[in-house]
Amino acid sequence: MNDWAGRVAADWPALHVEQRGGWRLGYSEGVTKRANSAFALEPGARAEVPEEFYPARGLAPCVQVWRGGEALDAELAGRGYRVVDPSLVMERELGERPPAGEDVAVAAGRGRAWREVRAEPDASGRAAEVTGRIMDRAAMGYAVHGSGLARGCAALNGEWVGVYAMFTRPEARGTGLGAAVLDALLRWGHDKGARRGYLLVTEDNAAARALYRRAGFGAVSGYHYRVLDSPGPRSGG
Repeated sequence: MNDWAGRVAADWPALHVEQRGGWRLGYSEGVTKRANSAFALEPGARAEVPEEFYPARGLAPCVQVWRGGEALDAELAGRGYRVVDPSLVMERELGERPPAGEDVAVAAGRGRAWREVRAEPDASGRAAEVTGRIMDRAAMGYAVHGSGLARGCAALNGEWVGVYAMFTRPEARGTGLGAAVLDALLRWGHDKGARRGYLLVTEDNAAARALYRRAGFGAVSGYHYRVLDSPGPRSGG
């Protein structure tokens, strides 16, 4: 198993997890790919396992393929899986406490100000409710800029603090609000004992990658999802 796959799974934990046939299978009512996908725990894990698990729950099979998983990636491609969201893991040391900056509060819970930064596309509120249940399973801190235009959260796990759910409203991007939220989350993690930080970012998000590089992060690993939209004939028999 890839070390990063295990760390991310612990910090963004699925609501339901099974280990079966060499796979870790996560399910969270279809909300967020990260919490509704599988990754291989050992070489040679059979792709039929996630292909049975996810359709039985109304979802397309979705597999995380991490660096070093070229054989698995080739097998899934041959079975008709498409690539979704190629992403980087970026990491930095936290030997020194990041300096205090702008007006950013970090709290132990998701207050109204944090929730209102980003409008929820699901009018029923179901996606937000399920995501909240996922977050509640980790030791999270929630940061919101005083302007109400940027937010993020971070999961504390031993010496690591993982930054998640970074979002700045479009009209405020490029103004430094995201950097202020990031610094506050890293400062919170440092105060809680973390000495290393990481985050995940899609490869096509150039602006976010530039922000994180300026904050001292460098790419150390990567992954993408393979999704099988509809089972069909298998190559190679």
